[in-house]
Amino acid sequence: MKPIISGSGIRGIFGRSLTVRNAAEFASAFGVLSGRGNIVIGRDTRRSGPAVEAAVSAGLMAVGCNPVHLGIVPTPTVQLEAMDESVRGGISITSSHNPGEWNALKLIGSDGVFLRSDARSRLMSILDEEVNWVDYQSVGIPSEQPGSIRRHIETILNIPWIVSKGKRFKAVLDVTGGAAAVFAVELLEELGIDSVVINPFITQAGDFPRNAAPNADSLKQLSEKVVRERADIGFAFDPDGDRLAIIDENGRIIGEDYTVALAMDYVLSLRPGNAVVNLSTSRLAEDAAERHGCRVFRSPVGEVNVVEEMELRDALIGGEGNGGVIDRVCHAGRDSGVAMACVVSFLRSNPGATIGSWVDSFPSYSMFKYKTALTEEFERVIEGFKKEYGKADDIRDGLWYIREKGWMHIRPSGTEPVVRFIAENASKDAIEKDFRSFRKVMENICVE
Repeated sequence: MKPIISGSGIRGIFGRSLTVRNAAEFASAFGVLSGRGNIVIGRDTRRSGPAVEAAVSAGLMAVGCNPVHLGIVPTPTVQLEAMDESVRGGISITSSHNPGEWNALKLIGSDGVFLRSDARSRLMSILDEEVNWVDYQSVGIPSEQPGSIRRHIETILNIPWIVSKGKRFKAVLDVTGGAAAVFAVELLEELGIDSVVINPFITQAGDFPRNAAPNADSLKQLSEKVVRERADIGFAFDPDGDRLAIIDENGRIIGEDYTVALAMDYVLSLRPGNAVVNLSTSRLAEDAAERHGCRVFRSPVGEVNVVEEMELRDALIGGEGNGGVIDRVCHAGRDSGVAMACVVSFLRSNPGATIGSWVDSFPSYSMFKYKTALTEEFERVIEGFKKEYGKADDIRDGLWYIREKGWMHIRPSGTEPVVRFIAENASKDAIEKDFRSFRKVMENICVE
């Protein structure tokens, strides 16, 4: 088995599709790409993390780079540290929302952004070349750099729209045993929010205490805890702390699809302008922007794609419907801390408002997500759907179709060997009709 390579990085099941040899090879290639110098390394809490970290460190040193270890920190913390003028790039060792047996390398450029397409192409070329190992006089030297979480928090607190003082709230945090535990608690303390933490640790077997993705299927425990604690809000994270889902004051699971829309609604009210989300993000983003006379542009799925579209459209706010909020005033990456700060600042700026009332001010849509194994080349899948649906409205990332009251997206996953079907519509019947057609096309492809 081979690791999956995409704009998200390189990932696989540890010991099978991602080995320490893979990790060392990719780290060496990244070191050559970045040039000799300091490379910051952070990781999440996976049991395989120390082994992968050791391989990454060795691979970097062997080509003359100096690994700078940050420890267990969120991915956005690594992104911020990678932007320091003394650093050539960064590697976050995490497989994000994948289960505990997975791990990955998220490769970050010196601009704090996941590798852009030209850099990814050069990286793949380097992997095919013979490695120029350095000698004992040029081998890299490892070091540790404390304080990165504190610097991350201070960066967020300096965002102009932050309301860091005012009414105190109570929040329950579900950190799923991941890297956001310390970061989230300390940030809320600085914002004057009392917090209670659940699922603070990964299991001894190396599994996360709940489904790692913070979605409606994994947040029942958090919902119940918010009600028992009489908290004002619940926040749920993925293992590397770049995504956020929300629970309202009544224990209602708002889910990750609302996170970006709520952040955009608040930020655009103070700083109008363009916004960007990916093709699979809820149309709630358009609703949020329209409230303030602003426009939303869409990009292919993937954080780097959203960032590049934001740069093209001169947008400062955006993100992805998986709960990832990006505010380029802070840094060009998804950041659960930025998302939390948006929510807290909105509540303080709108006395009497609750998370529930804020969410209820938006239209209601149905969204359906499905994935199935990718057993054929995706080009065959594309041709099958073109015959069924005709020309797509956007072909930058699979096939994206506009519907009268929604949209439908069919694309190959960048993190798993699957085809994803995602549809949103005000009409559930319209989604069911599209899904029946999807199943029909996939079945026809498989029997041909």
